[in-house]
Amino acid sequence: ELRDAYTKGHSERGVVFAIEIGKELGLTERELELLKIGGSIHDIGKVAIPDVILLKPGRLTPKEYEVMKLHVQLGYELVKGLDLPKESLDVLLYHQERYDGKGYPFGKRGDEIPLLARIYTVADSFEAMTARRIYKKSKKWREALEELEELAGSQFDPDIVPYAIKAL
Repeated sequence: ELRDAYTKGHSERGVVFAIEIGKELGLTERELELLKIGGSIHDIGKVAIPDVILLKPGRLTPKEYEVMKLHVQLGYELVKGLDLPKESLDVLLYHQERYDGKGYPFGKRGDEIPLLARIYTVADSFEAMTARRIYKKSKKWREALEELEELAGSQFDPDIVPYAIKAL
């Protein structure tokens, strides 16, 4: 976020949303803390993405998108040697996976994706939908909530989405 003013606060807002969803789901205080840590570091790998891609005002080309997708594994490489809980690292490593298996970096699906990462995916996506970025306008909260419902079962865990909608 120090490199990209348009996403300043993205992780903080994502964590707030994730914690609210986690509370609605009945997570323990420990699980909420693990979610907070993971959300706080989830995009750290973007420090290794070239500015020409990270700060691009328009749509990414397919090649640029492939480079952007590397932020997950680069982030993991940056922090894997630190004393961080595995569950928090899982949030970083799996936050771009999709419930239907069409995400990245591993193409995991459903319950193969750790619960905290599935929660954070919803929160992160909702934050991205409702935030103004250099390359897109923000959606109204109602529109973003409707999109969560529409994408339940494909992009998002259909068991988490109703709790997210209630929490948000």
